[in-house]
Amino acid sequence: MPGRVVATAVMCLSLAACVKTTGGTVAMTTEPGGPTPTSTTTTTSRPSRTSPSATSEVPAPPGAMTMTCKDYVKLDEPTRLAVVKEILKGGNSAFGPLGDEFSETMANTMCDFMPDRTVREILTGTPP
Repeated sequence: MPGRVVATAVMCLSLAACVKTTGGTVAMTTEPGGPTPTSTTTTTSRPSRTSPSATSEVPAPPGAMTMTCKDYVKLDEPTRLAVVKEILKGGNSAFGPLGDEFSETMANTMCDFMPDRTVREILTGTPP
């Protein structure tokens, strides 16, 4: 019985901690008002990338199928895309239907966190 009381108290306190009430009123009018103050916010994000043109395509380097993420992240963007395309030739990637550029983005992101994995393992889920 004391266990149930403690459990119930913990649940109630947990739920109470999740409730946030903000005071104030909601203005509901159809009349035009004065100018509203604006604020400027700054965000940081990766620069947008454009798809490489056919003229900037490069061949995949030797060992693309067994390349580690540690080596992959050191490559320039056209070479990274070439590595991804080489790996996706087998058609066994979950990202393949979403396009080469999407697969490259996934490889770039995941390789930052798993440098000892191979790019093929990241894209296909299977070791080289």
